Amino acid sequence: MSSVQTETIAAAYDNVPYQSNALWKTAPEHLRAVASLFSIDTPAPDCARVLELGCAAGGNIIPFAMRYPHATVVGVDLSSVQIAAGRRAIKATGLQNIKLIQANIADLDKSLGEFDYIICHGVYSWVPEEVRADILRIASECLSPDGVANISYNTYPGWKAKEIIRDAMLLRSEGQTTQQERLAYARGMIDFMHDMATPGSLIKHVMEDHIDTIRHAETYYLVHEFLEVCNNPCYFKDFLAAAKPYGLGYLAEANIMQMFLSNFREQIAEPLRAECGDNQIMLEQLLDFLVNRTFRQTLLIHEERTKKINYVITPERIRPLHIACNLTQDPDNPGIWRTANDVTLNTHRIPAVTQIIDRLNAAWPGTVPVATLLQEAMQTLEAHPEQKEFVEQSLLRTIQTMVISDTARFRLEPVTVSHAEVTHPRAPQALRALSELLADASVPLTLANRWHEPVVKQSPFERQVFSLMDGSRDLDAVTEAIYAATPSIEFPLVVDEKVYETRQALMETLRTDIEIVIAGFSQMSLLGPAEETTPTPTPPVPAQTSAPAPAPSSRAKKSGSTAKKTPRKKPVA
Repeated sequence: MSSVQTETIAAAYDNVPYQSNALWKTAPEHLRAVASLFSIDTPAPDCARVLELGCAAGGNIIPFAMRYPHATVVGVDLSSVQIAAGRRAIKATGLQNIKLIQANIADLDKSLGEFDYIICHGVYSWVPEEVRADILRIASECLSPDGVANISYNTYPGWKAKEIIRDAMLLRSEGQTTQQERLAYARGMIDFMHDMATPGSLIKHVMEDHIDTIRHAETYYLVHEFLEVCNNPCYFKDFLAAAKPYGLGYLAEANIMQMFLSNFREQIAEPLRAECGDNQIMLEQLLDFLVNRTFRQTLLIHEERTKKINYVITPERIRPLHIACNLTQDPDNPGIWRTANDVTLNTHRIPAVTQIIDRLNAAWPGTVPVATLLQEAMQTLEAHPEQKEFVEQSLLRTIQTMVISDTARFRLEPVTVSHAEVTHPRAPQALRALSELLADASVPLTLANRWHEPVVKQSPFERQVFSLMDGSRDLDAVTEAIYAATPSIEFPLVVDEKVYETRQALMETLRTDIEIVIAGFSQMSLLGPAEETTPTPTPPVPAQTSAPAPAPSSRAKKSGSTAKKTPRKKPVA
């Protein structure tokens, strides 16, 4: 990469830092579980060595370092501003097993070390050709013999339509001096094209498909997705061809749902099955055309290991899993269950399947071992031993369907969480420390839950409750601590137009609010398992400047990001 390009790209991320979030399908635990499905064994996460190229402020690897203190984690990014923010977060959390390095990927070599999991998310398509080659070189040189590299990139054919958007935005933003001005003019151009394009035309369809993204997506995303100096999509097969000279071969996608014909209508599946046979790469390339795919998260391994891959998932690969789901039964069709994002599962009304779903729903957001689910289902058939083998095979097929259709999440390790009814709620100390740091809106990170998902920014009240959840306090103690930290409370007290005549009345409402907040933390997988020993209580939270403001309805509903949208500057028609 030329020095001019390096400076341009670095300046873009220094000026508009990318929001650094945890991405659950890049989590080493997920990558390990996916590899295992296809008969590839990889190192356990507890002592794994993890590298992220293009780590931004570390929001995708700091949570992993928190979960596994004996793992070794390294992040590299070109932006000094983002690295500084990440180092600030690491210092606040006290983590000792992670370091962030400000460097150009092109300058890295195998002296960086050997890693079991290499993650490169949102970089490959956004750098020049020679740096893309360097990403693959590092993925080869630094990947351990049993390791997995996860590289994401924009893909054709879906990005051919988005290139129209990008080209128009680049054209209109030329000559503007700041990123905010460039985006304002670029958005105005897309607004204009959307409104003025001929109905029924190709341009009109493209604008209709993408106008909501352009109008409502966050500034950092739009600037780096559409206005960067580099954005180089490629076909799936061409990405694999580029990886081959470096001794890297295809394993799978982080999103395995897109790999299986069983997730498509039979009118689609049967012709493609006949066309591709067992050629997984050709099958997925054809599916990219069919669904107009725009983005992939591809898993690579050393080429010699690809001979061990088995794309036919066997029961032996399902049995070791720990799975989780949260499904709602269709009231009009008891055999149909739905996830929160409306993925459906047809159970054919098998009673044992309903029993399993009820068990998983009760454990959500934690996991249950498949072996336990099978054992419990078999216990209900003690009087009918002749049915056990049939039911067990049916259940394994259903669980496999849940895994490959994205109606269930899966790991090889348990995801253990505490539920809202836990007597002494506890969040990890490092997570509570990071929560306090994120009160500063200039730190471009988010909290992450135990599923490695980003969590919407906490309100001041939620942060205050969170800071007290060290496992030493029950709900009453948390309520007392917040009340005690609030100065100058005099009765009668008016909060949100409600009058509190006594301390008891205020405490009852405050306790209810806190209970709602803790239940929300539980559903977001932010609570860790309760400790066997009671830790020393943390000091009271800093005093507020006003009384606590009970408002259960407003706190139970998480708000979206408060980032300001850049105004549009439309052409004059």
